[in-house]
Amino acid sequence: MKLLYSILIFMLAMPLHLTAQVYLGDDADFFEKKARLYQRWLDAKGLGAMIEVEKVELAKNDMELELFLLLRTSDPDMAASLWRALQKEMEEDGGLEENLYNTFSRFMEIPPAQGNVQVYIQNEGKTDYNPCFYIWIWQEENEIQIKDRIDNCKAQVLEIPVKLPAITSPTQEAEIPIGAKGNRADVFDRILQYARQRYEQEKEGCEERSPEVEETDINNEYVLTFVVSDLCREVLTDEQQSLWCDFVELWWGDCNDMRRERLEFTFYYTPTEDGYLLTGSLTGKFGSGVYKPRISGYMDMEPDFEDDFLVPYVRRFQQSLKQYLENQ
Repeated sequence: MKLLYSILIFMLAMPLHLTAQVYLGDDADFFEKKARLYQRWLDAKGLGAMIEVEKVELAKNDMELELFLLLRTSDPDMAASLWRALQKEMEEDGGLEENLYNTFSRFMEIPPAQGNVQVYIQNEGKTDYNPCFYIWIWQEENEIQIKDRIDNCKAQVLEIPVKLPAITSPTQEAEIPIGAKGNRADVFDRILQYARQRYEQEKEGCEERSPEVEETDINNEYVLTFVVSDLCREVLTDEQQSLWCDFVELWWGDCNDMRRERLEFTFYYTPTEDGYLLTGSLTGKFGSGVYKPRISGYMDMEPDFEDDFLVPYVRRFQQSLKQYLENQ
């Protein structure tokens, strides 16, 4: 009996805020105004170029507040790479998800356990969310909880740490990294230079192909994207032309009907103490070797060629690009 009495007294003495729920339905206008301030906070933190506030909504009978954020891309591969880059940038600032959620609950002036932040990307037509990418952030038992899908549907993840050589400053004894090679714009330029040197060259056995590195129109100071099309035996190294092509070459000249390959690259840049980190994605596709297909005519190399060809290729590509950037 004494034990039961003690438990009852303990429960009554517990702080009410641990279990109390606050009705939020009367403050919808207030939340809308605060959502606009949240966007200003994103802009001030340097995140606004990549993340935008879509809306704020009440849920669960007006007992919970939801903030919807959008990444400024419709490509799940790019979204995954972008999110990883932002995570790296915010590691020393308390964490990306923690910053997003704690600022949300503070701005909205709600109990932390009565809110959630959801991050999505829209499909190309901006009619719905893309199911290949989402992040849900909430607080439970005083801990930030995260449920996500950022492992994009088709692309291979790129992660290349680049360590720069150091020089001794004339006014300091300590060594410092060479700044010129670590500039974001300069790094992106050298990645493109590497890609052109690697891909825009004649390749033995790949006649009648003209690979070209093409930048996309979504490039900005934060992201580098480009594609290389009309490749031959780049990833799918065991490709062979048909007997018909062998016959044509015997009598008339060059012939090549091996499958065309298309590589799509995305890069993000994060500075580090001794250099920088490149994150991003590489998507491998293939199409007809008889005619040059439209973009929609290419098919993804995954899953048929992933383990035997694409994964080893990505590993070799990362090592080669890292060596190039560190030695230039």
